[in-house]
Amino acid sequence: MGMNTRGGGASNKTYLGVYANQLVLEYAKKEDLEKKLEYLGYDPEKIEQRKKVKGKNEGETVFYFVVYDVEGLLTNITIRETDFGDFVELEFTDVDEKFVISLGDVFSRMSKDFIRRVGNLDLSTEINFGLWDMETDDGKKRSGVKMYQNDEKVEYSLTYDDMPEPSQTKKGRTVTWNYDEQESFLYEQLTSFIGDSFKPSAPKEELPAKEDVASKPGRTPRTPRASSEALPKDDLPF
Repeated sequence: MGMNTRGGGASNKTYLGVYANQLVLEYAKKEDLEKKLEYLGYDPEKIEQRKKVKGKNEGETVFYFVVYDVEGLLTNITIRETDFGDFVELEFTDVDEKFVISLGDVFSRMSKDFIRRVGNLDLSTEINFGLWDMETDDGKKRSGVKMYQNDEKVEYSLTYDDMPEPSQTKKGRTVTWNYDEQESFLYEQLTSFIGDSFKPSAPKEELPAKEDVASKPGRTPRTPRASSEALPKDDLPF
């Protein structure tokens, strides 16, 4: 799923999405993406294009730019209702810049991987957020989110042993797996974390840690690193 393009041009709020297991800036018009990249200080020559493969705009050409990571305080998580399901959106704040990342459907691989780590996050500390993608020795493809705080990897707070096991039914040689109970458990974990961490009625003075980090004197906003500026990936990013 690409970026939710809510207007073009320069803005202090940047929307990103997931395409081919990469973080991307995506716009319907190339000139709008060029303006945004100019604002962020990126090279518009690295713009790529693709055609949408589903939805009401199937077949339309869109333009995108790959971003390696985003860094800031996690200041909100929302579950947004769309025509394609309930989408998880993460809001990161760095001084006066905001980066909103849509991970896709709440039951997508990226969203579930994030939910399994969210319990180990320290919301008073900046997060370096990105995605990982790899192929195992037996040819299986794996992907998920990667998060670092104070240069330490944010590990899973929920292991597979902590979650309900999927059930299976067998008809002849065909085995069908059912993840409904596991996904309901993860959904409840996420909504509980959101309710405990981002209470709308909480006044700002109750959150001094977030305010202190974002307003340190002398700090300037950091733009997301483009893929060409990427640091070496971990051998085992998951």
